Amino acid sequence: MRQRKLLIVNYSPRIQKLIMFLTPGFDNVNGGIISITSLYDETDKIREVLGTEVIMCTAPGEPNLIRFSKFDNRNYLYDMQQALSYFTNLNRVMIHIPEYAVSRFVAAIGETRRERFQEIGDVRFNILLQNIGFVPNSRDIDILKKIGKVTCTTAHESYSKEHLERRLGVRLRYLSWYVSLQDYEKQDYREKSNLLVVSNDPHPRKEEILSSIRITIPNLEIRVIEDLHYGEYRKLIARAKWALTFGEGLDGYFLETVFAGGISFAVYNTEFFTDDFRGLKTVYASWDELRTHICSDIESLDNASEYATYNARLYEICNRHYNPEIYRKGIDDFYAAEWETSEPNA
Repeated sequence: MRQRKLLIVNYSPRIQKLIMFLTPGFDNVNGGIISITSLYDETDKIREVLGTEVIMCTAPGEPNLIRFSKFDNRNYLYDMQQALSYFTNLNRVMIHIPEYAVSRFVAAIGETRRERFQEIGDVRFNILLQNIGFVPNSRDIDILKKIGKVTCTTAHESYSKEHLERRLGVRLRYLSWYVSLQDYEKQDYREKSNLLVVSNDPHPRKEEILSSIRITIPNLEIRVIEDLHYGEYRKLIARAKWALTFGEGLDGYFLETVFAGGISFAVYNTEFFTDDFRGLKTVYASWDELRTHICSDIESLDNASEYATYNARLYEICNRHYNPEIYRKGIDDFYAAEWETSEPNA
């Protein structure tokens, strides 16, 4: 009922064009949620140029949630089915679907919603491929193709490749990773604490590796990130010298620490890293190599000169792929090609 009231307050039911973002419905903060929120915010900034309204809804099967509370934002979340019923005059809609939710979305729309999309006429779906481990199956994509045009945007350049286009049977566009909602507080070596922040991702060797670090460098503070507001997390990485991710590798823990003036450690993989990260001192070929060398590498980098030089190298590579100009240009180019055309199959 509250979402219905918010719809009435914030949107006219007579709008003709709508861009919808689907998002997880859990009130937490992670790279996927921040990324979708950022894409929504950037799209909302240009909604008048695009001649559309923009809305964020929870994906089918997710809990009902009014808004995210663990990072700064002003966005309300709505129920997807309720929103599609509320807007009665639509003649064009684009729905951005996170890759993990494609099957649930297809199941949720059913025959009734397919008739609703036929009434709209100009229907476009864009799959937000943020994790290569959740590539949608071809059956679900084929069902979407019968309803409207299907495209796919990727968060990592490493898997924006022709073979993936062939596998999915849709056009891929690289949008880059999200740009945070605020500038990074970059501190130099002398301003930082001897602190290692650690991602909260589960990993079979996590305790073994952290135990080894504690024994070898007993004066190093280790903080596993858990249940922390995003703003507090940003303050924490600003003062941390080091970060270790057990997740995707090229993720928020890695990138944001570098942008905040720190040094990140990860294990290389071809799913997320591009070739220019291969062979870096703190990007290891395997978990065995990381366990063997991370402590000595921390000690060798733990001086102002080496630290600044290596951070600058990491920063240059990360900024080459992930910066506001690349990100916003990717969004502009996507909508120029996929929204501003008058026909869904143009």
